[in-house]
Amino acid sequence: MLNSFPRAPARPATPMRSLVVEDARVSQLILAKILTAYGECQMANSGYDAIQAFNRAFADRRPFDLICLDLGLPDFDGVEVLTEIRAVEQARGVPPGRRVHVIAVTASSDMDAVNALADMGDGYILKPINREKLTQVLVRLGLIPADPHS
Repeated sequence: MLNSFPRAPARPATPMRSLVVEDARVSQLILAKILTAYGECQMANSGYDAIQAFNRAFADRRPFDLICLDLGLPDFDGVEVLTEIRAVEQARGVPPGRRVHVIAVTASSDMDAVNALADMGDGYILKPINREKLTQVLVRLGLIPADPHS
């Protein structure tokens, strides 16, 4: 099942397109609340749904800027999903500097798996999800501007 959350209208932030791949509803809602402040946020409950959403966005010429990817999905693990996404990008000639940013979001204590996903992506954050930590990662990746007041 794929859910969309419209862009938050009140904040004139960078219009980022993000995809949250997470099977836990509470984590979906927390991430959506944070990310919709910066643009459109879609949800995927499984690895299959994530790959379909990624391909659809690419075909529509509206690719995602960010994917927050849970490591422990019910059908594919996060490494399998990201491997497929990177293969699609390579097959379509997406240069490394234009690939989607991917952040692993996990409660896993299996640091080998976390590091494998983080090495193929752009890092990770551990659950419980913290707005400040996620925002720091988004700033570091250049997806949102730094807050001049912090």
